[in-house]
Amino acid sequence: MAAFSAGAAVMLVPRPAAVQAQQAPCSGTVLQLAVMEKGESTIDRFRFSLAVSGEGNSERAALDQLKQRISLLRQRTSSLIQGRLTVPPPTSYRRGGSEARPQRYVANTGASGQLTRSDYNLFLETVGGLPGVRLQGMTSMANEDAEQRLQQRLLAAALRRGQEEAKAIATTIGASNVRLLSIQRNDSVRGPRPVPMAARSSASGFDPAEAPNPEATVRMQLKYCLS
Repeated sequence: MAAFSAGAAVMLVPRPAAVQAQQAPCSGTVLQLAVMEKGESTIDRFRFSLAVSGEGNSERAALDQLKQRISLLRQRTSSLIQGRLTVPPPTSYRRGGSEARPQRYVANTGASGQLTRSDYNLFLETVGGLPGVRLQGMTSMANEDAEQRLQQRLLAAALRRGQEEAKAIATTIGASNVRLLSIQRNDSVRGPRPVPMAARSSASGFDPAEAPNPEATVRMQLKYCLS
């Protein structure tokens, strides 16, 4: 009787080669263009940044005053801001200490959040009257859907502009066909813009229309074949 030995069968499968995208060949002139389109969106809301401080004869007294001022800030702005008021952990330090200037302790923290366009003026007037609170920055922001639509419009405009420039150059050199070979889009710079802190209050108060609109920029490298 023939004897058979059982064993594991091993099949060696060659590793597939990495697939690389091949660029379509160009039998004419290769043209590379850098295009940029920039646009603005409408203001939907604002992001604010505040500095809050407290003082006292001891570190505990300074922190207690800071806590009271944060509590007052939350109370006065709760109906004006969207979402939560973000407050990081405080820091404290000692100041002075001479005979002419008694030693004092200072406690600092910040506060940030967002507010709607309609509450812009009232918010500025409210925080401007709170003790120990200072406005550090205000940033204009666009609606996310509006921002996306703006990006799409800028992309389409950049491609049209590139095609028009490529056609004009093709005509100049006597080529009749223009074919897009590749698109390289750089990271687009978009979104918030800082509101100038030197804005003055008019008779009607602070006007959100005076703030700069959110801005978006699209940059692309386009490569064409002119033949």
